[in-house]
Amino acid sequence: MLKQISRFASSFVALLGPSADSAHDSLTEEIRDAMHEAIAPLIENTDRVPSIWRRIAVAPDIDSLWYLRGDLFAMLSESRGELSARTSLTTITEMFRGAIPDTLMPKNRRLGGYSS
Repeated sequence: MLKQISRFASSFVALLGPSADSAHDSLTEEIRDAMHEAIAPLIENTDRVPSIWRRIAVAPDIDSLWYLRGDLFAMLSESRGELSARTSLTTITEMFRGAIPDTLMPKNRRLGGYSS
C-alpha cells in the first residue's frame, strides 16, 4: 500500500516539475524503491509513516534523493545499528553512480571497507 502511495505521489510531483528522459526517470524510481525498501521493515507494524518516507516519495528528482541519504542513514543506524545502515546505504549509493557528478560520489576504496 505504501509503495502505491509513493508511486502516486512521485508521479504527481513529476507532473509539476520539468520532465526528464525516461531512463533517468526509471533510475529515479529504482532508487526511490530501494530507499523505501530499506525503511519498510522499520515501519511495518506501525500506523505512523515517518517523514523520511514521505520526503522520499515526493522527491522530484535524483538529486533530491541523493541529499536524502543522510536522513535515511540516520534512521537506519538508529534502529539497526551503524554497520547495517552503512551496508544498506552503500548499495543505494552505488545506484547513483553515473547519474550524479563523480565528484559527489564516495571513492570506491572507502565504500569497500563497509561491505561485508
